[in-house]
Amino acid sequence: MTPQEKQFVNYWSEKRKQWRWKKHSYRTFITVVLPIAILIDLVNYFIIGDTTYDFFSFGHFFVFLLNLIVLSILIILGSGLINWNYNESKYWSILRKSTNKLQ
Repeated sequence: MTPQEKQFVNYWSEKRKQWRWKKHSYRTFITVVLPIAILIDLVNYFIIGDTTYDFFSFGHFFVFLLNLIVLSILIILGSGLINWNYNESKYWSILRKSTNKLQ
């Protein structure tokens, strides 16, 4: 086992016990979902010219919130599951490789 693999195994063996959806959701929402939702909203209104609603109206705010909720669910669940599965598969493949070398 290389030093990088050993470091990853130590890191993920501790991290997998402490995995929290709340922390992942908050971090992903603030750094990814909110900027994307704001960018989509601004592009729709100013560049594409979707002027179905006034910029400051409850209809426009409702559409923004709906986009924000849908993006939140898709991106947070998708990135969380992908991140977890990637780290788990890497962790178990390293452990299997090291146990096969020992035999």
